[in-house]
Amino acid sequence: MWAKRMEYEDATRLYRRKMTDADALFRIAPPLPSAALSYRDDETWYLRDVEGRLIARVTGSRVRLA
Repeated sequence: MWAKRMEYEDATRLYRRKMTDADALFRIAPPLPSAALSYRDDETWYLRDVEGRLIARVTGSRVRLA
């Protein structure tokens, strides 16, 4: 378990790194998730796009794309 809760900026950075690493050819960074629509529970951030669709679940050890 995390000693400190992960902040939105940390979750976003992990998500964007995963997306950039997945695109080995162009390395285009994905748009930022919506800070207003994204939320977290105890250990997981649920990142949503500007239309409210879930785009990723981020924990300290993994990023799961939706």
